[in-house]
Amino acid sequence: MDYKAPDNRLYVVVGILQNVHGYVLIQQRRPGTPKPGKWEFPGGKLEEGEEPAHALERELKEELGIEVGQIAPLTAVTHNYDHARVWLDTYLVTEFDGEPEGREGQNIAWVSLEQIRQFDVLDAVIPIVQAIREFR
Repeated sequence: MDYKAPDNRLYVVVGILQNVHGYVLIQQRRPGTPKPGKWEFPGGKLEEGEEPAHALERELKEELGIEVGQIAPLTAVTHNYDHARVWLDTYLVTEFDGEPEGREGQNIAWVSLEQIRQFDVLDAVIPIVQAIREFR
């Protein structure tokens, strides 16, 4: 099956990792990327012919060095940035192996949902945080 975002948006999978203390993992965008310095949840673009679950597994292994065990759909968010129109297909990562680390040179942080607003996050993070709160 070929996964396409509506309205020719860029299809992105996003993983919400949660630790035993209920904190979620965010990462900081690197220099040389759109919106450098902003914080976001980890994830990335689907490759052609790739299913969302496989894309999320690949992205989280590349970015954080973890092996994804279980995921559950959370929400879909659309947003128009000045550099792209995105469709964010968001999943809760309910099981994973390994200790996340910024394998691509990005900073990472475990934060509570209340602490996220203290970070300079991408605009699309806010509706995802709301969906996490509603899920809980």
